[in-house]
Amino acid sequence: MKRIALLLIIALSITMITVSASAQDGPPIPEGKHRERLEQLRRIKMIEALDLDEEQAVRLTVREKDFREKERGLLEQRKQVLQDLQSLVEKGADDNALRAQLGTLVEIGTHIVREKHTYILSLNDFLSMEQIAKMVLFEQKFTQEVRRLLEKSRHGSRR
Repeated sequence: MKRIALLLIIALSITMITVSASAQDGPPIPEGKHRERLEQLRRIKMIEALDLDEEQAVRLTVREKDFREKERGLLEQRKQVLQDLQSLVEKGADDNALRAQLGTLVEIGTHIVREKHTYILSLNDFLSMEQIAKMVLFEQKFTQEVRRLLEKSRHGSRR
């Protein structure tokens, strides 16, 4: 397991350097293979941090994949709404059109939060509240660390 984790960390490092070289305004969101590797690493580290047995790990993985698919779909919708909002602003649209687009944006944001809430609460049929809390904390720390590494790599590539 440590060998796999080490290989994934090396692959992640290479991936981050490659991905961050094309960064412009902030840490990029890895796509395709890079995203999959990052998610695999996160999942492995999370399973280790939560000390899950095999059944719990499988159930968490399945449930999380379902949630991530929904989340990605909503984030794509949000991206499209933001693009549409940008177009409206550039065209000098009236307040009603802007208000409607902003309302749609807020609705999507609310839906994302609701989905995350539902996902987290759905885990209590096989994880303890302490494990769920540790998972939430782990995800936050992991995301911060990835951002830090991407920023560090990005700033290092400018020199």
